[in-house]
Amino acid sequence: MKSSARHAASRYALPRRVLARRALALLVGAATVALSPLLATPASATPPEVALSLSSAQVDTGGSVTVTATVTNIHGFSVLNATARVFSAPARLPSFATLTGCEGAIGPCTTVSDGGGPIGFEAPVGALSGGASATVVFTLSIAQDAEDGDQTIRGQLGGSNYASDVADGPVLTILGRADAAVGLTAQPKLALLVPKIEFTVRVTDNGPAVLRGSTVTTPLPAGLTAVSSDCGTASGTVTCTTGPVTPGSSVTRKFSVPVGLLSIGVPYTFTATRTASAPLDPVGGNDSAQVQCTVVSVVLVTCH
Repeated sequence: MKSSARHAASRYALPRRVLARRALALLVGAATVALSPLLATPASATPPEVALSLSSAQVDTGGSVTVTATVTNIHGFSVLNATARVFSAPARLPSFATLTGCEGAIGPCTTVSDGGGPIGFEAPVGALSGGASATVVFTLSIAQDAEDGDQTIRGQLGGSNYASDVADGPVLTILGRADAAVGLTAQPKLALLVPKIEFTVRVTDNGPAVLRGSTVTTPLPAGLTAVSSDCGTASGTVTCTTGPVTPGSSVTRKFSVPVGLLSIGVPYTFTATRTASAPLDPVGGNDSAQVQCTVVSVVLVTCH
């Protein structure tokens, strides 16, 4: 009886080799489960050598903007006397902006120059060992007469033993705005020989930026002509132009219309209008002015 029982048990017993293989499979499976979180975690990406951001993508002339520059040493050696540098293109940064602050620097910030003059600004951040980073916030004041348009902000990690490539960053749009206010006055200059009405066109820059130039056009009533040493007088239209005008200042241009060409008792309206200016004019309500003149006689003209 005992012999038959042992024989039956041996029929259902697994070989030792099979048991060993199953045990090994269980151990490998457990190890794989334990390692799976590590295998699923991707390797961290190498940070850029230069990362740039702006406090605002647009800035008015006369306003300010900050550029945040983070420089990282991605190499195994130390970058000695490291600096964070900022530039712009197509215009050189110092040509339209003044550096008024550089938070994060360990010393005075200076201008980066080459043989052709200043091209950017730099801030010292000390030695950077491999993998180390430093961040500097540059505060820029935009000039009143800066050209309106787009400037690409660029950056670089510099050092006494290394310099990275110059990297392109965000685009800064400069919004040049200058309110050109137009005025027009008329003064009769009566005489027996050359009676005339002298007109004065006044252009005032109400800011905030420098008015780089403007054009004011005054159409003449039918049949009239004008004379001017300041303005163009072709085709029945008086066209006056100005050069730069600083905020708060005005320039004047004069032209005259002979009284003998005006019909007695008929009111004539003269309207001067800004037809072009640079930079952008943000206020349209003061772009024109007009006066009305009536010839009562050769020696009496009223204008208002």
